[in-house]
Amino acid sequence: MVAAIAVTAGVPAFAAPPALNSIAPDFALKAVDGRNVRLSEYRGEPVVLHFWASWCGPCRESVAALDAFGLRSGTPVLGVNLDGADRSAAVAAALHLKTPTLVDAQQSVARTYDVAKLPLTLLLDAEGHVRASWSGVAADLAELTPQLERLRQD
Repeated sequence: MVAAIAVTAGVPAFAAPPALNSIAPDFALKAVDGRNVRLSEYRGEPVVLHFWASWCGPCRESVAALDAFGLRSGTPVLGVNLDGADRSAAVAAALHLKTPTLVDAQQSVARTYDVAKLPLTLLLDAEGHVRASWSGVAADLAELTPQLERLRQD
C-alpha cells in the first residue's frame, strides 16, 4: 500500500486537484536543463503531468516509472518537481530521467493545481482537459495505458 504524503508548504488541507473534464491551467516553468516549458506548448497531443518531490518515496518511484512509460509510448511526461533547482536537477540526474523535469520551487503551480497529496498525476487530452488523475498514490500504468490509447483514437 502506498501512503499519501501531504504537501505542507502553503497548500490548504481541503484542496483538490482539477476536476475531471476541466481544463488544466496553463503554466510556464524552467526545466532542469534550463529551457522554459509551457504546458500549452503540448496542446494537440495527450500529456501526463506529474507533481513530485525528492523526499517523497512513492514520488521517486512514480516519476521513474512514468519517465520510462513516456519514452516507451512516445507520450510527453512533464514532471513538476517541488524541490529547489539544484535538488531537482540532482535527483533527475540520479534517476536518469529523460522526460522534462520542471522546477516549481516556490510551489506556485502546485498551488494553482491545489496539490494536497503527492504524487499527483494527471492525464490530459489533446485539448488540455483532465481525463484521469491519481492523487497520493502512484499512477496505475495498467489503467493509464488504455486510457491514453482511447485519447489517441478520439
